[in-house]
Amino acid sequence: MNLYAITGRIVRKPERLETDNGTKICRICVAVDKTNKETAEDVDIFEVTLFRALAEEDYREGQFVAINGRMVANNYDAEGKIYYHPQLIGSTIALVNERV
Repeated sequence: MNLYAITGRIVRKPERLETDNGTKICRICVAVDKTNKETAEDVDIFEVTLFRALAEEDYREGQFVAINGRMVANNYDAEGKIYYHPQLIGSTIALVNERV
């Protein structure tokens, strides 16, 4: 089963796009604290892609969010080398006032 849940802080300005057929897309990067956090660098950064109504919300850098979704692997071949680019496709997102 491909289900993921993350909570963290949006670390960059959201990237907003629209496909030729009008589908709204929003890409955000979310910093998630590691379990044994010792320094400010002990975070994982996840790229999250949101579609349609979720993509139209007003997300801002610094907001703390909780996201449920599924992971997809966008693999590609460049000059004979395979690159792996996983990303989370969000199915729900909620703004959180404080850390859980």
